[in-house]
Amino acid sequence: MGRRKYLGRYDKDFIESIISQITRTDGTGLDGYAALIQIQKVKHPVFVEANSSKICIADDDYSELIFLPDNENWQLTAIYDNHGKIIEWYFDITSKNAVDEDGNPYCDDLYLDAALMPDGRVLILDEDQLTNALSSGSISQQDFDMAHGVMKRLIDDKIIDVAYLEELCAQLMGLF
Repeated sequence: MGRRKYLGRYDKDFIESIISQITRTDGTGLDGYAALIQIQKVKHPVFVEANSSKICIADDDYSELIFLPDNENWQLTAIYDNHGKIIEWYFDITSKNAVDEDGNPYCDDLYLDAALMPDGRVLILDEDQLTNALSSGSISQQDFDMAHGVMKRLIDDKIIDVAYLEELCAQLMGLF
């Protein structure tokens, strides 16, 4: 099993305050759960490297729209700046999307990720973490193969696609 992530929870040490909302997405064409996290205040902005350029992914008044679909092995996070402009769409490949005994939606992250930039570039991330998890016995060969299969399907089925994600996120954002 990979890392367990609960929807709508934000335990990053750089965050001072957030507002988090969770809803079911039934009737949207892709059932599951969505969360809107509005980052009110950070201790400091957070930057990541993406193809030799720095991108700010967390700052005051940024937001994240997270979608955890039922019966799928992925989670989507759309990151928006303080003007509502998309920064990136980020996919976590998961071994399971479920709800715990207390009704809290979560996923078990399988380490392999993808980022889709607004210009259409797709970055496959953390393959080394997936390989290390397999080598250490944290995940099985079946989990490893599934992670790669899910990533291929997301790309082949045009789910990791700017036009598709703009439409999906607009529909999800309308739920809040």
